[in-house]
Amino acid sequence: MRFSQSSVTSSSRGLRLAFLGVCIGLLGFKDISEGAIDPLNRPAVEVELGEEQIITRDAGWPYLFQAAEGTTIVLGHRRWIPRQPEPIVFTLRSFDGRKTWQEWQPSPQQGPGPVTEGTAVQLKDGRILIFDVYAYHQGNKQFKGKRWVSTDGWRTVNGPESIHVSVPQALTDGMVDDRGEPISRLSLRRSALVLKNGDLLASAYGRFEGDNTSVEYIPAMKQSRSYLLRSKDEGLTWTYAGTIAPPPVGQEGFGEPVLIQLQRGPHAGRLLCQMRVGREHAVYQTESDDEGQTWSTPHALSWTYSRFGRQREIIGVDPDLTEMSNGVLVMGYGHKPDYRDDGNFLAFSVDSGVTWTEETRISTGLTLAYVGVRETAPETLFVVYTKTDETRPWKYKGATFNTYGRSVTVKPTQSSSSSPGR
Repeated sequence: MRFSQSSVTSSSRGLRLAFLGVCIGLLGFKDISEGAIDPLNRPAVEVELGEEQIITRDAGWPYLFQAAEGTTIVLGHRRWIPRQPEPIVFTLRSFDGRKTWQEWQPSPQQGPGPVTEGTAVQLKDGRILIFDVYAYHQGNKQFKGKRWVSTDGWRTVNGPESIHVSVPQALTDGMVDDRGEPISRLSLRRSALVLKNGDLLASAYGRFEGDNTSVEYIPAMKQSRSYLLRSKDEGLTWTYAGTIAPPPVGQEGFGEPVLIQLQRGPHAGRLLCQMRVGREHAVYQTESDDEGQTWSTPHALSWTYSRFGRQREIIGVDPDLTEMSNGVLVMGYGHKPDYRDDGNFLAFSVDSGVTWTEETRISTGLTLAYVGVRETAPETLFVVYTKTDETRPWKYKGATFNTYGRSVTVKPTQSSSSSPGR
C-alpha cells in the first residue's frame, strides 16, 4: 500500500493536534495546574547501588566484619557434610578497599578456622576477638566453644582457645537441627558488643527446658528462643543474662538474632535486637534501655511505602544490622524460596529503629538469604550476599551459590526528619 505525502502530513498533523488536546485537557484540571502533591514520596534516604563483584565461588552464608584498620573480612560456609557437626568454612580478607581478596589459611594446628555465623568484636586496644558460632554441651549445662584473636587487623589470627558458657535453663538432649542431625549445643550468634565498663554482651539462641513447640516444616525440630550472654573476661567465660524473646512465634520461634547498641541520637545506649521467626515471616525487633535486663514486646517489622501510611511487612531471615556514622540504621536480609519473591534486601531507619523505610532490593534470583552489611566510609556501606545461576526453586537445595558484594551509598534527605503529608 502506498501513501501520498499529503495524507501522511495530514495524519501527522492530526496526531499532533490530538496529543495537544489531551495535554490541554490535563492542564485544565485545577489540582495539576496548581501543583498537586506528587503521589510518590520523596525517600527518607537516597540509596545508590555500586557495581556488583564476585567475592568467592561455591560459598555462602557470609558474615561481614569491618576492622578499624580498614580490613574487610568475609567469613562463611562452603558446604555441609552429612553427619558432620560443622560445615567446611572459608575466611577472606581485603586490605585494599575490597579491590582484591586474600584467603586466610589456618595452620594444621589451628584446625579449619572460625565457624560462622559466629561473631567478631574489636576492643579499644585494637584486638579483634572472633567466636565460633557453636558451643557444645560438656555436662551440667556447661558448654565449650572457641575464641580466636587477631592483634594486627586480621593479617594473622591466633587460636583457637576454649571458651566456657553457662546456661542453666538450656536443653541439652533430644534436639535436631534443620538437617535432621542430632545436636547438643547452643549458638553464640552474629553479635558481640563492648559495654562502657568493658563487659561483653552477645546474642545467642537455642532451646530451653519446656520449649516444645514444633517448627512448622520440620516437626522433630522445636522452636528456639533468643537470649543474652554476658562476659567479664573478654569472652573466655559467658553467663546467661536473660531471655530476649521466648517462643512460640511464627514457624521457628525466635532465632538468628543480631544485636547492636545505639551510639547516636535520642536513644543512645539502647539495645536493638532483630530476629528471624520463619522462612515466610516478617523479621521481629525488640528493644532494651537497661543493657538487656528487660525487653519490649517483640514486634513484626514493616516499612511505610505510601504517603497515606500504608505498610508492607519486612519479610526475611538472618537479619544483619548496623548503625552508620550519619545516624541511619541499616538492616540486611534475604528471602527464602518459600516466600516466592527471591532476592536480598536492605531497609533503613532514620529515627533510631522506631520505624523503617525504603526497602531496597540489592539482588534478584534464588539466594541463601544471608546478608552482611557494614559501613566502610562515611555514607558508604559494603554488602555481601549470595546468588546462584539456578532458577528452579525445587532445585534450591542442590544449587551452587556464590558470594557477591557491592558498595552502597546512603544519604539522608532533608525530608527524612518530617512525616509524609496527608
